[in-house]
Amino acid sequence: MKNGYFKIQFSDTDSYVSLFPPEDGGEPIQVDEMRDYLVSKGFPNIDIVAIKKVIDGLSKQENIKIASKKGIPCPESFRVIVSPDKMQATCRFYPPSTQGAELTPADIKSTLKLQGVVKGVDDAAIDAYLKDRHYCTDYVLAKGLQPTLGQDAVIEYFFNTNPNLKPKLNEDGSVDFHSLSAISLVKKGDKLATLTKEVPGEPGYNVTGDVLPPREVKKLTLKFGRNIELSPDELTITTAVDGHASLVEGKVFVSDVYEVSDVDNATGNIEYSGNVCVLGNVKTGFSVKADGDVEVRGVVENSTIDAAGNVTIARGMNGMGKGTINAGGNVISKFIENANINAGGYVHAEAILHSNVICKGEVTVTGKRGFITGGSIRTPASVSAKTIGSEMGVNTDIEVGTDPKLTLRCNNLNAEIASLRKKIEQSEPVLLTITKKIKAGEQLRPEQVMYFKQLSEQYKSLKAELEEKMNDVNGIMDQIDSTNDRESCVKVEGFAYPGTKLTINDTSTVLSKSAQHCRFVKDGADVRIKGL
Repeated sequence: MKNGYFKIQFSDTDSYVSLFPPEDGGEPIQVDEMRDYLVSKGFPNIDIVAIKKVIDGLSKQENIKIASKKGIPCPESFRVIVSPDKMQATCRFYPPSTQGAELTPADIKSTLKLQGVVKGVDDAAIDAYLKDRHYCTDYVLAKGLQPTLGQDAVIEYFFNTNPNLKPKLNEDGSVDFHSLSAISLVKKGDKLATLTKEVPGEPGYNVTGDVLPPREVKKLTLKFGRNIELSPDELTITTAVDGHASLVEGKVFVSDVYEVSDVDNATGNIEYSGNVCVLGNVKTGFSVKADGDVEVRGVVENSTIDAAGNVTIARGMNGMGKGTINAGGNVISKFIENANINAGGYVHAEAILHSNVICKGEVTVTGKRGFITGGSIRTPASVSAKTIGSEMGVNTDIEVGTDPKLTLRCNNLNAEIASLRKKIEQSEPVLLTITKKIKAGEQLRPEQVMYFKQLSEQYKSLKAELEEKMNDVNGIMDQIDSTNDRESCVKVEGFAYPGTKLTINDTSTVLSKSAQHCRFVKDGADVRIKGL
């Protein structure tokens, strides 16, 4: 296959353009391309209409007179087209005229360089063209190189790391809180995890010589607590003791379970580096603190439980208005009443009454009762319950879609900003008065000069602190906007009663009438009711 092309030729007295037809299905001569070429070579006055008629019926070489004079010989030439992404340079060649010089490899490379093509030049493609010159034909003479992707580091765990084990729902509608164990038992010497290190990508380039950096690969390290051994190459961890393994915020723990009958006067407060299992109850005024999970098989009264992992309370909690649970993982309890819950995972219960719950995962209230009454629930995920609020109109506040910790941090910063602005406003009139006295040439006493310097430094410090906190607020607001869960909703299988306040992302509503078997979602600037 060969494209049609044109060539300038001369006699002793005239100039001609020779037209060559395509061969074996090649492309015909492009009239506009030929016209532009002839104009660039000093032949502006050509009858393009007549030439087009010849091209349309061209079956053999035709010579058309374009000037009654002999022109200046034209060397072989080419046009360089760089792709928009600069990853490819395509060249289109034109033949030399009568007595015109042919291109050499050096000529082609120097012209490419003048056109900005300095990288990825294909010598083999240049040689292929020079060996069999096809004119008015595109040749790719330079290609860029895409950067290699590299490989992210990967950690493979050899124990159950799934934190989302939930209690079983029995056929009668009750929840089985006695089958909650999610412990991964390990024996001394067992492999816990292996690390495959990252492989950095190689940079690439485009034809204009720009370096294309590879993507940043993810780097990981093996994070672990006590009772775990690291291999000499730092790629494998194994357990040094019999016990159980858990994964909390990317860190592997192995520990024994500390068992105690009741947490009361006989034991005092409990603080343990692994998991704690309370076979009975946690009495009023006592606390349990664990680096792993806490399981209570009885009830929790007005107590404090702090766990890096999950907290499970088989028979429920009545915090009497002060009881608190802080969990890095999930909180699962038969019921939660008059308590404060802060969880890094989900919260699951049969009932939540007059309690304040903050968590990062879903809040699910199921079972025979399945109601949320009074207090507040705040989570960036969703809330599901049979009943929300009460027929008596008890204030119940449900907030989903936004991380409550970010909101609290933003509110605290705004309060600090208001305080700083007040201090700045109080300082400015004093500084202005003293500055005017100095400009007026008034002599200040030494103690006044000292006070002015101290106040000026304090003013600068307050302004800098104000700017820093405002930047922090802007950063948190951006983080809130980027982490808002647009799919978050509030689901009600039974009734949601009047007096319930629902906030989804940044949109709030207070129910004025009951709603049944529905879900509440954000729709534009409103909270709307939709079917389950």
